[in-house]
Amino acid sequence: MSRLRAVRSAFTAATACLVLATGPALAQTAKPSAGGAPAMRAAGAERIAAVVNEDVVSVSDVHARIRLALLNSGAPDSEETRKRLMPQVIRQLVDENLQLQEAKRLGVVAPQKEVDESILRIAEQNKLTRPQLEAMLKSQNIPLSTLQQQIRALVSWQRVMQRRVRQEVTISDDEIDSVMERIKANIGKPEYLVAEIFLAVDNPDQDAEVRRTAERLLEEIRRGGNFPALARQFSQSAGAAAGGDMGWVRSGELNEQLDKALAGMGPGQLSAPVRTASGYHILLVRAQRAFGSTEPAAVMMPPRPQPQPKPDIARATVNLKQIILPASSKDQLKQVQAQAEKLRKTIKGCADFEAKARETGLPEAGDMGTLNVRDLPQGLQQLVVNIPIGEPSPVLNGGAGSVILMVCKRNVPMIQPTAAEIAAANPPPPPPPRPEDVKMPPRDEIERDLMNERADLLARRYLRDLRRSAFIEVRA
Repeated sequence: MSRLRAVRSAFTAATACLVLATGPALAQTAKPSAGGAPAMRAAGAERIAAVVNEDVVSVSDVHARIRLALLNSGAPDSEETRKRLMPQVIRQLVDENLQLQEAKRLGVVAPQKEVDESILRIAEQNKLTRPQLEAMLKSQNIPLSTLQQQIRALVSWQRVMQRRVRQEVTISDDEIDSVMERIKANIGKPEYLVAEIFLAVDNPDQDAEVRRTAERLLEEIRRGGNFPALARQFSQSAGAAAGGDMGWVRSGELNEQLDKALAGMGPGQLSAPVRTASGYHILLVRAQRAFGSTEPAAVMMPPRPQPQPKPDIARATVNLKQIILPASSKDQLKQVQAQAEKLRKTIKGCADFEAKARETGLPEAGDMGTLNVRDLPQGLQQLVVNIPIGEPSPVLNGGAGSVILMVCKRNVPMIQPTAAEIAAANPPPPPPPRPEDVKMPPRDEIERDLMNERADLLARRYLRDLRRSAFIEVRA
């Protein structure tokens, strides 16, 4: 299956970025029933997956969104994958209906021209013409109207939030000064290049359901699913449209739970779902460095294996026992090998081994005494040094028969790694940057970051309040 890459630049900065996911294309409007709950209807025999106030989400909406999620993320198209994605897809479609309803209430409209321009940008970012993009969607049985409706919901919600941000979010000079001082204090401390998938928990009753969704997404990523694509599809954070990108995050900058999770992670590692007061986070550490460093060489790699002590074969000794099962002909050899393997499975410890060795009647069998490991054939030296004491060795087969060995005592001095070996495995870290060498971000950049952070929090609270006051019934 061709894979459609979601892109960050699908929208202008004012309207953020398009998540390549579908919307409630076939949602129908129904009037409230006399009892207060909405009376639901759908076109023809269309089944209803969810009811959102006076709108409905059809089962075909859900299936179309899942098909696009699979196309976007590169996940395998299987019944198991579809079942894992369905709960979060339904939640997203419910949220989009709430966003469109709120935009309508406030008189906010997404112009068709802007929707069309966004689709064209998506096609161009994926090196396609618009007809080619539409043909790709059609080949996967994804209606274009699904994508159009999703874009319309996103643009409308962005415009609603711009109005709220202008009215409610202000950043003072003191706040910018505080961030500047914190940046100076963090110079030289670890910072992480992080991406996240965030799933909100609006009330305690949803906790188990959201946690299961987070675990399903984590499993999908571990199976080879594309993290940025799944973040674009399902994350509810401000960075979702950028593939969950959070940029460089410094120690102590996030809340306690996330900061603790990051402290134990290295580049390329995924966290288990981390519960915070607002919901569940899945973190991906893409790189790590000392804050203030900008050179690529400053990015830290995962810890190197440390040199370990090695056995000193030249001074090692073992108390060795053997059982010999000779074969007088090639025809007898296979029979002897099978007999040796069967015997090996019955041996229980050194005393039992020696008793079975005596039963063979061969003078070479039994206790061989204490031997210098260096005097044994090269192929046996590592075997007798590493085999567990009191356990029979694998059957050793040769042209003359089969042999089973057992080590009952062992003295192996260890050679400690040299200072040079330890130093080679632990190169000194690059010197921390000096405060005077670090270029501080401009104040307007800090103000913009603070505005985005507040806007993200405001948007989550706004949508949470819409959910709490809405009539929502999930049927699928």
